[in-house]
Amino acid sequence: MKIAIDVTRAITEQAGIGRYAFEIAKHLIKIDRQNEYLVFSTHFRDSIEKSAKLDLFKARNVKIKRFRIPGRIKEYLWGTRAGYLKLFLERSEVLFAPSFFEVNLGLSIPQVVTIHDMTTFLFPDQRGREVSERLSGRTKVVCEKAQKIICVSNSTKNDLIKLTGVNKGKINIVYPGLKKFENIAERLPRGLKKDRFILCVGTLEPRKNLVGLLWAYSLLPIELKTRFPLVIVGGKGWNDGEIYREFEKEDLKKHLFFTGFVSDMVLARLYKDCRVFAYPSLYEGFGLPVIEAQSFGAAVLTSNVSSLPEAGGGGALYVDPNDFTEIAKGLEKLLQDDNLRRNLRRRAVSNSHKFLWEDAARQTLNTLEQVCDRD
Repeated sequence: MKIAIDVTRAITEQAGIGRYAFEIAKHLIKIDRQNEYLVFSTHFRDSIEKSAKLDLFKARNVKIKRFRIPGRIKEYLWGTRAGYLKLFLERSEVLFAPSFFEVNLGLSIPQVVTIHDMTTFLFPDQRGREVSERLSGRTKVVCEKAQKIICVSNSTKNDLIKLTGVNKGKINIVYPGLKKFENIAERLPRGLKKDRFILCVGTLEPRKNLVGLLWAYSLLPIELKTRFPLVIVGGKGWNDGEIYREFEKEDLKKHLFFTGFVSDMVLARLYKDCRVFAYPSLYEGFGLPVIEAQSFGAAVLTSNVSSLPEAGGGGALYVDPNDFTEIAKGLEKLLQDDNLRRNLRRRAVSNSHKFLWEDAARQTLNTLEQVCDRD
């Protein structure tokens, strides 16, 4: 069997879906030496870093290609019924799309797509109605086109069925794996001390509930805020104006560290040395930062909604993300209760090790083989 994989987002994005696309493609190639692979990216602007990342997929049974196609043109071409892409896939028998953007409506060969979340359906105002309607509409069409759909959690599967009416028989649940951080920074960023800060990791967008976290943090006693500053790690997202306005409030500003995006080495050190990892998101398709923090033995506070209980298992303290007082009480409890924190840390490591990229790759390969066998 010859499998084509569109790894564009693995090359152009560093967090979230980009990380998923890289890890799942890399591990598919690692576990499978029998099938042939065509790994391709459609990024228009190249760089040393992008080329080096694409080279990481090299293997005996892998051919790598890059097409110079701008993102907007790709979205248009992939959304037409013309089979442009087939000309370049060299008799591939199945296309694996790590997100709905990579599904090509003009291809006649089977396609398998991963759906990560239903954010544009459930929170249309956060990306803007026009953008959300366009992306939600594309998701529906993509799910009709694909022979099989991989959902990253049971929560996402249920949302997908409810919101699109897709046949549940097309869906396989494949949990993402835990990233292995190869290296860890020798020291924390300047101004931070081990076991003396609260950490939150996430793109700056409303769904991550950073404003809610800041409001909850502001309710903590002054002595706790003084001892345990709040460190927020994440790249710029969308509709983040209110988040930045909260950052600038004088009563919070002196207790906040906003790092922006950091390297994996620094992120690993932050996970390892934080007192509490706070992730009170309003909605997640899975929640990779939760299991990443758990793998370092962090005491995790997260939301009791969507997929987060699936990710956190028994290794987290759960709160209502819409109740700022409950978030504050949870933070205060974790900061001060040594026994609770110790127990959560122990269960966190055990829970995180349930999620393996090798397992995700095997289940994904089985899905790809299913559609080829059927056709």
